[in-house]
Amino acid sequence: MKLLVFTKREDCQIYMCLEELFPKRKIEFYIFKDLAPRELKTILNSHETNLVVIDYESYQESVEGLIKEIKALNSNAHVLIANGPENVELAIKLLKDGAYHYLTKDLDKECICKLIAEIGGAERDNKEIYQDTINRFVGKNISIQKIKSFLPTIAETHCNVLIVGETGTGKELLARIIHQLSPRRKGPFIILDCTTLQETIFESEVFGYEKGAFTGAVGSKKGLVELADGGTLFIDEIGELPLPLQKKFLRFIQEKTFMRVGGTKILKADVRIIAATNRDLEEEVRSGNFRSDLYFRLNTLILEIPPLRERPDDIPLLVEHFVKVKAHELNRDFKGFSKGFMESLLKYQWPGNVRELINIIERALILSPSGYLTEEVLPEGILKSHEKSMHSRELMDINEVVNLKEFERELVLQALKKYNWNQTRTAEHLGISRKQLINKMKKYGLIKEKDKSWLKG
Repeated sequence: MKLLVFTKREDCQIYMCLEELFPKRKIEFYIFKDLAPRELKTILNSHETNLVVIDYESYQESVEGLIKEIKALNSNAHVLIANGPENVELAIKLLKDGAYHYLTKDLDKECICKLIAEIGGAERDNKEIYQDTINRFVGKNISIQKIKSFLPTIAETHCNVLIVGETGTGKELLARIIHQLSPRRKGPFIILDCTTLQETIFESEVFGYEKGAFTGAVGSKKGLVELADGGTLFIDEIGELPLPLQKKFLRFIQEKTFMRVGGTKILKADVRIIAATNRDLEEEVRSGNFRSDLYFRLNTLILEIPPLRERPDDIPLLVEHFVKVKAHELNRDFKGFSKGFMESLLKYQWPGNVRELINIIERALILSPSGYLTEEVLPEGILKSHEKSMHSRELMDINEVVNLKEFERELVLQALKKYNWNQTRTAEHLGISRKQLINKMKKYGLIKEKDKSWLKG
């Protein structure tokens, strides 16, 4: 872990102390008469560290603003104030502004060592928690990996996010992960399910109501928007929202202000919007079923989760993950599964996606007291799908095999041409590894003459 020290003095006591205590640790020492926001941003962005030490004597007139700027640029930063006067009120104020610790001129070396070790340990723990959170979205499919690679960047922003995918693909899980990785993670995560709210009570449930607003309103009540203040509002299946309600919600998204039903006071709510839908909202806009202005407010960042039938390679990973989760929940001793069990799952089309797979795993564990899962405990629909697949394969004649090979050859060739014979980009496009692509190129005689010598080894 690197340490950044900001000071105006070359003989800064804290720097010399840190060098003495941590001779093998990377310490970046910056001497600035004035730290402009642009310089500060450049420095923080170019250094992977969450520990910044500010020499109070150098920046006592601007230290409060400096702390706030650092925290705004990196919410995870630990800011230590060093060489401060023995002033309890000042120390409390700077800690409230976001400082992690306040050190006086009489430096306690043991205290500094403890602080650095504490921050280093917390940073390692946070990185592990951070990665574990991302890994809850299971999958090795290229589309899933791409989504996971974007998550840290998306989470750090306050932009609206639109998650698109069929029912059961994991849209709510993805929304929760974004929230848990974000600076709002300590705030609430509130769900607004557009499929369950009736139009007549939508406003009162979403924006709340005042006492006497309607018959039965014996007291005031906060709506979902108000409850989400400081956190994230997840709008599930926003495509189901009727047009009249879309207009009312658009106003809130634009202004982040609202009024309770029966109220006259304009209220504010600091919320991040993450919406999800299983519909093609662009088509809904064209057909007049969804407001274009609301769509353009929501689609700042779009994440599209592919259906499970398009990523069969992820099924073994998902089974392994959810078998462990469900076995623990059901207090079952999982001992493994048969070849036929996994083959049946791989051949099924999964119209209910990951949610359906989780239910099937739970059912299989309940019906397998021995802890060993076989195809016998699978529903008829899955078994019939497997049998049908096996029967179709047996009936395929040699002409169909030849046609399939010709189709695959043409598919690979067109992809190679599209990406100017760049093997890495072509493999990514086809959803296979580069080694698999090269094998297919050899198989179908697609190796260009100039590349043959390179591929011999």
